[in-house]
Amino acid sequence: MWAIGVDLAWSPRNPTAAVALRWEEDHWEVEAWADDLGSDAEILGFLSPYREGSCIIGIDAPLIVPNEEGSRPCDREIASRFGRYHAGGYPVNRRWLRAFGGLRGEALAQALAAWGFTLNPPSVPQALIRTVIEVFPHPAAVILFGLRRMIRYKRLGRGLWIRGLRRWHRQLLTLEHFHPLLRWPEAWRSSLPDRKTRRALKAWEDRLDAAFCAYVAGYVWFYGPAGYEQIGDLQNGYVIIPRRIG
Repeated sequence: MWAIGVDLAWSPRNPTAAVALRWEEDHWEVEAWADDLGSDAEILGFLSPYREGSCIIGIDAPLIVPNEEGSRPCDREIASRFGRYHAGGYPVNRRWLRAFGGLRGEALAQALAAWGFTLNPPSVPQALIRTVIEVFPHPAAVILFGLRRMIRYKRLGRGLWIRGLRRWHRQLLTLEHFHPLLRWPEAWRSSLPDRKTRRALKAWEDRLDAAFCAYVAGYVWFYGPAGYEQIGDLQNGYVIIPRRIG
């Protein structure tokens, strides 16, 4: 069983990060990662080893966007419920996404459907499934970590950005004490990359986000419907938000 997270860049001109977790009897292990994926073909190349067998993929990007303008109902609800935590999202529509490079989430979901993946979240715990779900790290972090406010680490000045990344990294390391736990490799334990260039810091940020998306997907698989809330539907778009158990 694999759980994969994809922090999908809205334009292929920007790098996408992906992290694959492998289920090991009672916990998740980091199996593979990349933080420099460009085109859709490169993303599918990373995912291709997992096109057979049981797998759940959590993608941080809109996967179903039927509305040309305005906002999806699920995005409005998330903004209403999580805005006070600074964890609300943007209004999503097809016109807006085209301005950033296209409907990449929809295209990726359709490509995965050709591999036999569905957009249906798990209906029972720990099922043998092949599914892709839309996830949103900010509200997921508020719920799983019990945050009073989302940890800020995006679009900040260098000093605040580095402090935010360090705090976000420390928070993610606590997943080793969750159930199910995520066992981090030694390469991930340093709070920042050795080189602190803007590109290296952005790659680290994207990789952390992809790892959290993978964990959320794995958490949803492990607990099934008891472990998540589906905000929205398959017709108008939905986002899966985990429920904290234990």
